Amino acid sequence: MGSFLRASIEREATLVDEKIKNAYASIKVYTDAMDDCDDPEAIELYRKNIAEKESELWLLQRKRDSMKDESETYRDDAGGYPESDREVEDITLLSEDGHKGLEDIFGKVEEDTTEKEIEPIIIDDSVIGKLKASVDIPEEFKFKDNMTFYTMLRNIFRNKYILVTGPSGCGKSSLGKILADITSKPFHQFNFGDTMNPAAKLLGDTKYNQEDGTWFKPSRFVSALQDSEGSFIMLDEVTRDRTGDLGNILMPVLDGQRYLALDESDDADVVQLDRNVFFFATANIGREYLGAAHDLDRAWKDRFTGGIYELEYLPQKKEQELLEVRVPKVSEDDARRITEFAKKIRDLYKAEELNVAVSTRMCLSVAELVVDGMTLLEALKHTVLPFYPITAGDDTDRVKVIQAIQSMGD
Repeated sequence: MGSFLRASIEREATLVDEKIKNAYASIKVYTDAMDDCDDPEAIELYRKNIAEKESELWLLQRKRDSMKDESETYRDDAGGYPESDREVEDITLLSEDGHKGLEDIFGKVEEDTTEKEIEPIIIDDSVIGKLKASVDIPEEFKFKDNMTFYTMLRNIFRNKYILVTGPSGCGKSSLGKILADITSKPFHQFNFGDTMNPAAKLLGDTKYNQEDGTWFKPSRFVSALQDSEGSFIMLDEVTRDRTGDLGNILMPVLDGQRYLALDESDDADVVQLDRNVFFFATANIGREYLGAAHDLDRAWKDRFTGGIYELEYLPQKKEQELLEVRVPKVSEDDARRITEFAKKIRDLYKAEELNVAVSTRMCLSVAELVVDGMTLLEALKHTVLPFYPITAGDDTDRVKVIQAIQSMGD
């Protein structure tokens, strides 16, 4: 069967290569036509055609890579491929060894001569259907509903910006990096939880020295907007801005205007976005986040046409699987106990008996400490207790967490 399957894969790969070649040719034709065109409506149509062909090309390349991996599966230890004749011979010997195949075991099977209706093969040719057929769910991230992953990929292809909300440490930032890697886009991360001056981070600032005098230096954000490869820009912790400048600056960037005004530059330049730049924003919303807005402005929400995804902590079983993938040396039992502890604390948080929940990031830290030699109880105390300090003599939260840790045994 090995050589037959390999040959089948190689035949299909040849067809895919031909489709890739045709997609490249179509993109070139549309690009050349757009360059020679002055009609705005026709130019927009060419752009849409190019975007569709680029999406098709990306899927074909993913499929071609998976075929290469699948073909390697059928190699034997010597680097060659098993011969199908040997496999057929083995099956024949079984039939000649004292009985006539399966008939001797189950009795003669009467041939069904009734004409059967052949069921048609249904192919999902939609964008999400193609994505499901070509892209596997990443092992390093777990979703409650896998459709979330595929709709996010669809939004990246359609250039519909995404906003992800959720508690700290649930994986929002990690998800952004994973999506950028899968789509092969240059990744640029801008965290707004670490600055009191978002204008400088987004626009740039004025520099001075005695030789050159005063000049304006554009920010790293400006470079990312103009990246010809189509940047994947992550706007991290957008609710941490206390100045109000962040929203005012980004509104024309995120809406149909797609420009950034550098009012502080010498010529008050306007930066136009590359047509393939994509924005992925994250936000922490909740009572435990000091300095964060408790909700997002409606105008902000309207800019994220790809949807607002509420990312929650994973169910215990899926979080356990995640720990075992991210920390390969952790035992199944330790991963189970860590995630059961996290669920217990989160249940107390939901019941408003605690002010802070245990994050997935904290669970990963505990697993790493256990692998490096700490006992589970020591690792839990070391990682978790600092988040539950004694405040003004009140140790209620801390006592509850300590009791939960002790209940895990050792």
